[in-house]
Amino acid sequence: MTESGPHDAPAAEGTSAAPPRARRPRRERGLTESLLSIMLVLEICVLFFVILNAAGAHAVSVPVAWFGGLAFIVVMGLTSGVLRYRWGVIVGCALQVLLLLTGLLVVLMWVVGAIFVGLWIFCLVKGIQIDRRNDAYRAWLAANPDAQV
Repeated sequence: MTESGPHDAPAAEGTSAAPPRARRPRRERGLTESLLSIMLVLEICVLFFVILNAAGAHAVSVPVAWFGGLAFIVVMGLTSGVLRYRWGVIVGCALQVLLLLTGLLVVLMWVVGAIFVGLWIFCLVKGIQIDRRNDAYRAWLAANPDAQV
């Protein structure tokens, strides 16, 4: 018995079924990219509540809170997609400073922002260390194909 997927319909007579397309292999992401992307997504969730707080407490006008906050969220989301590049990580670091400065609007964000900046630095440092170790290990495996691991 052969397995068939939901899109595998028998070909009509006189037509040939096109061969299935080979999937493009997924790009291998480093640990640094993954950890920093997770951090940005968590910060996006927190920013939503900062917007609600800033608008509700009238720290700024409601349209300014929503427009500025949503713009910040969009920039963070876009940055999470370009963390594979060095400039993307630099933009992410700049966003951490901006996140910390939201403490000017919502005082508790000094504490929350400091926690997120600390986590960002930890993820950045440890991710780079582990990525370098993994690269060295892969290079060693490539140089020693007979090695039993």
